[in-house]
Amino acid sequence: MMHEISSGFKESQDKAGKDASLVILRIGNDEGARIYSEAKVKRAKKLGVMSTVIEIPSATREEVSERIKALSSNPDVTGIMIENPVPPPLDFTELVDQIPYYKDVDGTSSTNQGRIVNRKEFLTPATPSAVVEIMSRYSELKAGIVTIINRSPVVGRPLSQMLLNRDYTISVCHSKTPDIVQYTRRSDTVIAAIGKANFFTDELLNPDCTFIDVGINYVNGKVVGDGDFARLSKWIKRITPVPGGVGPITATMIFSNLLKAFRYQEKLS
Repeated sequence: MMHEISSGFKESQDKAGKDASLVILRIGNDEGARIYSEAKVKRAKKLGVMSTVIEIPSATREEVSERIKALSSNPDVTGIMIENPVPPPLDFTELVDQIPYYKDVDGTSSTNQGRIVNRKEFLTPATPSAVVEIMSRYSELKAGIVTIINRSPVVGRPLSQMLLNRDYTISVCHSKTPDIVQYTRRSDTVIAAIGKANFFTDELLNPDCTFIDVGINYVNGKVVGDGDFARLSKWIKRITPVPGGVGPITATMIFSNLLKAFRYQEKLS
């Protein structure tokens, strides 16, 4: 997939006579945000794309808004991202909604989320896009009954709509859902992002199931998913590993969005 996107950038940049560029705003001093932004810069370099991280240790809403406004009006800036979390009292969604939808390469603005609901997908959130990409690569996963255990605005909600747009039958479960097993045991595919290490075992899934693990948890210094990989890999048809499964594809989907944004802004087919 990286090769496809890299080739796409090269072809599109040659046609446009200019380079695509990504600007990442990192507000505050969150260590996780620093790590994620640096990873995106490395990936951009591999893809032949310009990227810049603007570090803002502290700022008022008005100061951040002015920065977003300037970047939004700059024709040399293709995509804008705000690393989450942002320090209070700043509101992440409020800031993202100030980015033009065609530069919102994280796909999290209200406009891009609304386009999903209206079946007019353009720039879509990276994690749901990664899950959809995985499912599109396997013929057995192109239809069926799917249960999503997550209802957040960055994973469960947009993912459920994206899968509905592709004619899947969807159930969405969450922390208030009684007896989750009644949904997971009958599903062809289960997608989990609950933040509980090794929560899903063979008792919760049927043997013909595919388990897509979006969870990221830390146990004894190691990264593990929401599914008990050792047990499930011997029980169900297929399972994505953590790390190395959904995560790398999620990072790549941001640049898939950037490529779409570049082609749109430069009026390339």
